[in-house]
Amino acid sequence: MVRGKIQMRRIENATNRQVTFSKRRNGLLKKAHELSVLCDVEVAVIIFSQKGRLYEFSSTDMRKIIERYRKQPKDLEQTNMTEADQQYMQHAKNHRTIP
Repeated sequence: MVRGKIQMRRIENATNRQVTFSKRRNGLLKKAHELSVLCDVEVAVIIFSQKGRLYEFSSTDMRKIIERYRKQPKDLEQTNMTEADQQYMQHAKNHRTIP
């Protein structure tokens, strides 16, 4: 059985939206954990629900990861990213998927 494509728009039904949020949140946190273990990287995920509840995951100390993030240069040209990483980050910024 093949999953159908879903249209990316707000789910109007509040119950369905909450169920989808819970499932996708748990999936995202699981993937973040897997990424940190498999690739030996530091990962931090912060999620605020519609009601303002905080959900987070960090592979190490969250405060240290956030501080490290803040100290990073904002200009992509100054970092040691590959060209593919730079293109991905620029695409993500243009589509507002990262801060």
